[in-house]
Amino acid sequence: MDEFDRIQTRLDCLRMAIEFGTVRDVVNPDLLADKYYEWVMQGSDENRPDDNRKDGSPREAKKPRSVRKGSASHVDNATE
Repeated sequence: MDEFDRIQTRLDCLRMAIEFGTVRDVVNPDLLADKYYEWVMQGSDENRPDDNRKDGSPREAKKPRSVRKGSASHVDNATE
């Protein structure tokens, strides 16, 4: 991402903070805009942690939990 794109992204975050923020946010929009910017940029390649973890440590995926047989909710189709 070049410098122009970063500036454009920051301006868009500031615009969104002013447009969608509360009255308190509009008085000091840079705080909310910075939160928006950090959230947007956390997905960029240079800020993304390895293996999608903040600490960068490797972690194997846990085995997904299974649903017990009969535990799913179901609708009773009784007629009146």
